[in-house]
Amino acid sequence: MRLDTHQVPAYDAGLTRCAGHIFTGRGFMNSHMVQSAGLHRELIQRFCDTQQMEIERLARRMANLFTDGGQLLTVGVGVLHPVAQLVTTVFTYRLDFDRPALPAICLGSDSALAAAMASAGNYEQLFLRHYRALNGDKQLLLLFNNGSANSSLERLRDEMLENDQSIALFSGAGTKDPLYCDELEWCLDLATGLLARQIELMQFAGHVLCGLVEAELFQC
Repeated sequence: MRLDTHQVPAYDAGLTRCAGHIFTGRGFMNSHMVQSAGLHRELIQRFCDTQQMEIERLARRMANLFTDGGQLLTVGVGVLHPVAQLVTTVFTYRLDFDRPALPAICLGSDSALAAAMASAGNYEQLFLRHYRALNGDKQLLLLFNNGSANSSLERLRDEMLENDQSIALFSGAGTKDPLYCDELEWCLDLATGLLARQIELMQFAGHVLCGLVEAELFQC
């Protein structure tokens, strides 16, 4: 199992906010798109170069987890919750080809549970309650965070560590993230403070991990 850093897909370049600039024609827009695409490629390449060994080590653990009947969990708050859901989807369904479903669950995705806990004033316990309801013996959590402190994620992290479960933190702040601690087995440093870029790298990492796991389990 190996990540090929020489075949990194280029992301579609979206126009970023340009305060103080006036779009005077296609020439400016084209040059801006080229510049934006270059920055995207540079960021993705740097992530692959610096995090390759950790990604491969995490993918091997995930493949062993599924082989042993374990569950993959994902979690994120705010705009990172859909990222966690999308990463879960490629494991439960597929990435590029038909294959058996892999057990992956996005914590907090039960809308009825979320509504009930919010109405009772206990929304901060949503992730922890969802995790406890699963009651799995072998679990691995992909924790997506933007470098901010979050008490609900901190409670979830602490209980999973107490239960000897594995956690991989994805963060633009790396080891400076408030949710980082020495007990975490992986800390994937996205090396950017821009939330939009963090989201793109998290989705990219999720797809790379799924591709590596599929190759390991299904010999594609």
